[in-house]
Amino acid sequence: MSKLNESGPARQLPPSFALQYSAKQISARVRELGEEVGRWCARVWDESHTDVMVIPVLRGGVFFFADLVREIPGSVEIVPIRTEAYEASARGAPRPQVAVHSEGIAVKGRVVLIVDDVCDSGRTLEALERDLTARGAREVRSVVLIRRLLNHPTFVPCWVGFEHSGNEWFVGYGMDDGQRWRNLPGVHVIKREA
Repeated sequence: MSKLNESGPARQLPPSFALQYSAKQISARVRELGEEVGRWCARVWDESHTDVMVIPVLRGGVFFFADLVREIPGSVEIVPIRTEAYEASARGAPRPQVAVHSEGIAVKGRVVLIVDDVCDSGRTLEALERDLTARGAREVRSVVLIRRLLNHPTFVPCWVGFEHSGNEWFVGYGMDDGQRWRNLPGVHVIKREA
């Protein structure tokens, strides 16, 4: 087990975990994203006198979401949503279709920002945007902490924190490995055994 202390408690991590983005790197990038997204939110308010509806994707996106909205200078409305894109197992296989649980969210005529942790293929964000638009959202944009660079992406978010070209599994800062290690302050990749 490797030790980690990013200005928090010392942790015994599995030796296969390699730090990809430190808490300091994430904090700096989230601050920049908050400024960029905040300017857009201010324009929406000026044009409509309505707050942007910010929808964090549960559960992986909550850490990024919480830090991001605190960096947005103006008011936003917060409405969480849950999706299911992977089977409930460690490093689960993708589901054939993304399940969106948006019942009870009044999006008609609203401007919406989806916040998620990772954009791999883009299936989840694409399904969410399609669902919210079909239910009457006036505009839907998205922001993710990490976008995996693929040859043929199905969806590209409006704002991206980091771009990653590998196919390693991410863990920490809200992302899990079999429902474990979401509480790490940085993002790690799990190195494959040789």
